[in-house]
Amino acid sequence: MIRKLAMLTVFLIMILISPSYSKTIPKFLLKDENGNIISQKSLKGKPSVLIFWGINCSSCKKELPIFNKFYKKYKNKINFYAIIIDSDDIGKIQDRKKKWGFEIPVLIGDKMTAYKFKIFGVPITYFVDKNLEVKKILIGRASEKQIEKEIKNLFN
Repeated sequence: MIRKLAMLTVFLIMILISPSYSKTIPKFLLKDENGNIISQKSLKGKPSVLIFWGINCSSCKKELPIFNKFYKKYKNKINFYAIIIDSDDIGKIQDRKKKWGFEIPVLIGDKMTAYKFKIFGVPITYFVDKNLEVKKILIGRASEKQIEKEIKNLFN
């Protein structure tokens, strides 16, 4: 609880001191694990869930399979992307997906991606509406109930 509170405090400070914070997601061009380029513009018109994760993140290991359940259920109605920020090794990424049990498409992020999205630790999840506006940011590992609630809110 204290760790989550500390992370939230840091995040709020970053928002307050950053003139670039916006209600819309930052511009980006990222490769997916198959080499295709995905941009923020390609998300427009459909709600999106952007899950920032790391290759050795134990909380991510527990959370991504939960998100995968919702990915399977809503993948035709919601864009789901798991954005890795600490590795570009496709072999390692695909190995983690298999071991951790998730099929969500992965985008290859980097330090600049983390900076743009104000990612200071993982997991952090952005829930974004069809107009690219951020509706909710969950910091740290979320419960299945929290995830379900925020996904349902994307349809309102």
